[in-house]
Amino acid sequence: MYRVIHQLKERNFDRPVTRSEKAVLDYLEEHFQSIPNETVVKIAQASYTSQATINRTSKLLGFDGFSELKYAISEDIDHIKTKSTRHIRNTEYILSKIDFQSANELVKHLYRNRHHLLLFGLGASHVSAQYMARQLLYLGIPAIVVSELQMLEKFKDYSLLILSSSGETQRCLQLMHDAKKAKMSILAITKKDSSIMEGSSVSFHHDVSIDKMKGISREQQIHMILMINEVINQLNMGYF
Repeated sequence: MYRVIHQLKERNFDRPVTRSEKAVLDYLEEHFQSIPNETVVKIAQASYTSQATINRTSKLLGFDGFSELKYAISEDIDHIKTKSTRHIRNTEYILSKIDFQSANELVKHLYRNRHHLLLFGLGASHVSAQYMARQLLYLGIPAIVVSELQMLEKFKDYSLLILSSSGETQRCLQLMHDAKKAKMSILAITKKDSSIMEGSSVSFHHDVSIDKMKGISREQQIHMILMINEVINQLNMGYF
């Protein structure tokens, strides 16, 4: 839990803040990363205040004095670095599990059939499908997000892009089956070697494992959004 950084941003104190205290708070927030290496004298000079004001501001933040405040800031910085490193490593892992090369054929097909495109996803993937439809519209490519099997009957000359993180969702498989019966082209953004990938003519795939928490599957969409962005970027740059 952060002890200082949130207070500097929110500044919800029990009493009004003086002008000189505000100057110290502004300096602490702006130079947060370097505060552990600075002296009270330097901060007083840089903020055009006094050492007494800095000690008073430290107490305003809930500390006995500047030394205690500086130690708490050091802990906040270590916490920020630890969390940032964890998120960076997780993102790097996800990126390594996406086969970006497999996006090329999908992008070509989407461009060739850009006026006859349906998108389908369930749960969190439905939100990703809506996001992709909006991004495609920015490029002048209309895409319809379908939510029911019956909708396919009116779009038999369209291509269907199925977004499924697992590639094994039963409703997605049923929709793919019905779309094939209607002679529709099946595209997919999905998991490698899944049933959806095997049943599609073109797929952009990943190999990100299902996230488990106490026996419950959490449907991550970070990799799906990254994959959608890759497709949109290639379309925007004319990589087809």
